[in-house]
Amino acid sequence: MTGIIMILTVMIFSLFLVLGVVSHFQKKRGKWIYFSLTALSMIAFVFMSFFLNWDLSKPGQNNPDPPVTEIPDKGNEDPGIENPPPVNPTVEDPNNEEPAGEEPKDEEPADPPPAEPAKIIVPEDGTVDYKVVAGDTLWSIAERADLTVAKIKQWNNLTSDNIFVGQILKLYGKNVEPPPPQEPPKQETPPTTAPSVIISNGSLQQKEIALTFDAGSDAIGIAILDVLKKHNVKATFFLTGSWADKFPSYAKKMAVDGHDIGNHTYSHPDAVNTNTNIFVQDIIKAEEAIKRATGVTPRPYFRFPFGSYNAAALKAVGGAGYPYSIQWTLDTIDWQQPSVEVIISRIQSGASNGDIILMHIGGINTPEAVDKVIPILKSMGYNLVTLSDLLDL
Repeated sequence: MTGIIMILTVMIFSLFLVLGVVSHFQKKRGKWIYFSLTALSMIAFVFMSFFLNWDLSKPGQNNPDPPVTEIPDKGNEDPGIENPPPVNPTVEDPNNEEPAGEEPKDEEPADPPPAEPAKIIVPEDGTVDYKVVAGDTLWSIAERADLTVAKIKQWNNLTSDNIFVGQILKLYGKNVEPPPPQEPPKQETPPTTAPSVIISNGSLQQKEIALTFDAGSDAIGIAILDVLKKHNVKATFFLTGSWADKFPSYAKKMAVDGHDIGNHTYSHPDAVNTNTNIFVQDIIKAEEAIKRATGVTPRPYFRFPFGSYNAAALKAVGGAGYPYSIQWTLDTIDWQQPSVEVIISRIQSGASNGDIILMHIGGINTPEAVDKVIPILKSMGYNLVTLSDLLDL
């Protein structure tokens, strides 16, 4: 309201000033009246500015609320781990402060401290499906259930101490506890074999394209299986062992639907920066997990995490039993979650004979993009095939 009055005062000031100037140049007698009213308007404006405490900076008047900065999603390297929600800082209300010199008011009794989380009762002859809530850690759950962190991780195939809200953890009683996984029998060092061969494309004379999908962390784009089935197209899936352990039913469906399956390591390490023996064991562990889930072997196809390799890594992969290390001709970069139109454009504009196209099960818009791009590629004369067909193996 004060702001409106001040605006009106400025308008009246301007009006009297104009009338006074016009009267001056026309040499009329009333010019001093206009100038007097102009001065009074100016005095009124100054009075309101300095004595009525008109604050333009209060929210809801002239200044908009400060912009809210979004925290970018960095993504999770570890499968199945969600980013924790941002915590709003506590804002103190200055109006709650006691005026100086007054007797302190009787304070209400402080809230009692939060109760300790209830114990988790796991029957000796039964199991408990425990749902993780905010504030839980593996250590606190283990303490409340009288278990060990190592056992909880073993039972739930956890590769780290990270858990997320809503995750279901299987807890076993001592009489039904599953036996610990047996260490695979130690194998003698295999005889030296030829290094794995890098393959980035098929025949440049054949109008064939292989669609390939990496599955490493989540299954948000698993609808791709329905899309491929709808168009009667077979593709190739490179699975990490951790993904196969986490989503065995999806892995099994890939094999049942007739798609090729390849090895993408167990924990997705960078081959160049990983000890060779550790890297080979990661490949073998992934192979065992994929076999368990799908019933088929991922040999002979291997794909390096991040596409990162060197001569030593190729030798290690070959020694692990994988003669072919599959790279790609065209990368959709769908893991960055581009729009459907961008993915389609990258495939359509870059398609050529013998292409190996890289996509990901974690691509949110990948299923819809593939649903639309398959008819486009077919109309361009391309036959969509598995790696086995593309490479004639």
